[in-house]
Amino acid sequence: MKLTSITLRKAAETQANIEKLQTDLDALLKNNNPDDNHIVTVPEPVDAPSPNTGRKRGRKPTLVAPTPGGMRRSLGRRSTPPTGPLAPAVVNVLKSKGSPMTVSEILDDLLSSGYKFTSPEPKKNLFARIYRLKGVKQVGPGRFAAK
Repeated sequence: MKLTSITLRKAAETQANIEKLQTDLDALLKNNNPDDNHIVTVPEPVDAPSPNTGRKRGRKPTLVAPTPGGMRRSLGRRSTPPTGPLAPAVVNVLKSKGSPMTVSEILDDLLSSGYKFTSPEPKKNLFARIYRLKGVKQVGPGRFAAK
């Protein structure tokens, strides 16, 4: 399979959706304590906009789902790890090394420096996102350096 920007973008969007679903599931499971005698209700999904919105080009409208506090949040939004955004952490690792690194080497250095991923599969997450991270450039097949 050839890696294209479309394929990588779809992988990143899918990963973001998986992380969002995992977060929602964790929140539901925390609220559904077996010691409680109450019923946990799930909010109704928001209707999707009609496909004919008059838009010819550009991105499709983002679907928005209600969250437990009544606030609305975009489905495509990534959650930020407790240790901060990924891009600056990767750039710091690449700058400290001073030479091109593979994704596995970058991941090892991130984890050893204490970076926490919200994804259950950080290597897949990093592979999907590294091509689009600001401050990172590909310098060879599977090798990356700071810009």
